[in-house]
Amino acid sequence: MKEAREIDEENENELWQEAIRSEMKNNRMAFETCKGDTNDLIGCLELTGHSVFDVKLSENFRRKARFCADGHKVDTPPFLTCSTVVSRDSVRVIFLIAALNDINIQGADVQNAFLSAPAMEKHWMKAGEEFGAEQGKTFIVVRALYGLKSASAAFMAFMAKRLDELGHKSSMADPDVWMRPGKKSDGTEHHEHILCCVDDLLSCSENATEALQSVEGGTMKLKNDKAEPPSVCLGAKTQLKNINGHKCWTISSVDHINAAVKTIKEALKNKPCKLPTKVTNPMTLNCQPELDESPELDAQGVQFYQEMMGMLRWATELGKVDVLLELSMLLQHQASPRMGHLEQALHVFTFLDKHPKLTLCMDPEVPKIDCADFKAKPEEFMEHCRDAEEQLPHRMPRPRGQADVTTAFCDASFAANKKTRRSHTGCIMFVNRAPIIWKSRRQNTLETSALYLSVKHHS
Repeated sequence: MKEAREIDEENENELWQEAIRSEMKNNRMAFETCKGDTNDLIGCLELTGHSVFDVKLSENFRRKARFCADGHKVDTPPFLTCSTVVSRDSVRVIFLIAALNDINIQGADVQNAFLSAPAMEKHWMKAGEEFGAEQGKTFIVVRALYGLKSASAAFMAFMAKRLDELGHKSSMADPDVWMRPGKKSDGTEHHEHILCCVDDLLSCSENATEALQSVEGGTMKLKNDKAEPPSVCLGAKTQLKNINGHKCWTISSVDHINAAVKTIKEALKNKPCKLPTKVTNPMTLNCQPELDESPELDAQGVQFYQEMMGMLRWATELGKVDVLLELSMLLQHQASPRMGHLEQALHVFTFLDKHPKLTLCMDPEVPKIDCADFKAKPEEFMEHCRDAEEQLPHRMPRPRGQADVTTAFCDASFAANKKTRRSHTGCIMFVNRAPIIWKSRRQNTLETSALYLSVKHHS
């Protein structure tokens, strides 16, 4: 507070003071005045707070203040600190469903999300200088104040209750995917979905905007009272494009890759190693990281190598699948990387610098697969398993919308590791022609049937 006033005095304005007043006006709903003695508040613990300041570069350098509770100073039961977010696999499936059923996708943010939920913990607070004219008053914290360890879980429970009231049911596969039966204007049935990533909501429905607006009510309000098509989802860049005569969503990690390459280039200015110039493949041909005998990296080199692995790991999570195998091989040497491993990691970053724009299309078109290649004789199976029945998931909803086809491709490089002779396996799963899940990993055991083990690991 003192520093904020001093900066305003130097600049002869009140930008930071206005940011503080705006924040405390929004936070006022989280406090109720205590009319008695704090000793009578059985089970309530004293809580302190602090303010965090930031400049919003994307909003014309708007000053932003955030009042946070000192949740790290109080003990919170572990079961109150657990909160989940929607998985990236679910997001990719929803983008496919939107294209497959020709329905809309809209995204929105919940304004002051945590403050809309009732607090799970019992605390009281003495008002500080941020509270202005109310400084010195004693307040009871009645909302999930930012900074409390239970704030995210409280909002998750509050949002779940709201969605349940609207007729949505949580998916058994992903608890942050909520769905309910719906119909399009032409009478076609489909499922309406709402995906939750803390305060970010994603709606998939013919009337996606109305579905998000229906969540509003009471203390819950959408930011800027609007919903719009998502341009970024869970860190990945998303766009709606017209491909092969039909609309489909695309996912790209180009923004993350450009930022990561820029970071690496800046870091290398003070290091002896440099990025290679001529690169055509993610890794040097015939490279065997397990046979590398170059000098081990020092402590700073190990930290730099691990930071690079983290950047590459996130790039593959966002959709940069063409370096997944190389990353998996380099990740095996994080504990004690050598200079050769560092050089190969830099080789991968140069490849990303030259090929940053890999885009995944959530294509709803059905793949062209000749089913005659798959020979099945159900009568032979039933002869040995006469009482066999297909096990369907518990609470499985009735299928709605267009049908889809799930296809998986698995393979293994037999005894590829020259030191251990273990095989390396990879798998990619498609729904129709949209890539949903991809994995690359070293097999745990030495097997002669590496391909069958690959199918087992990814089934």
